[in-house]
Amino acid sequence: MTDNYDENDLIDSAYAQMLEKDGQYISIQIFKLPDTNWTLEIVTPNNTSLVWDEEFTDDEVAFKTAIEAINEAGGILEFIELTDAEADSEHRHST
Repeated sequence: MTDNYDENDLIDSAYAQMLEKDGQYISIQIFKLPDTNWTLEIVTPNNTSLVWDEEFTDDEVAFKTAIEAINEAGGILEFIELTDAEADSEHRHST
């Protein structure tokens, strides 16, 4: 049996939050549907969305993964710059 869900069924993690550096915000979104694992998405100020392919059984692990990705990029501002640049490059190659 397949359950039919809509956006009203989404469960938001307590770890989901906004982070800010020098007036630039990124949104760490961690959510799931009932009976599924957690999805991790980070959204930049330009609405560039980076969604992890893997799902997480634990929302704290998803949050730690987001923080690690931000730190590996060099911080919030660098993460925004890299993510937006990658999205722009992909967009140019697909047109």
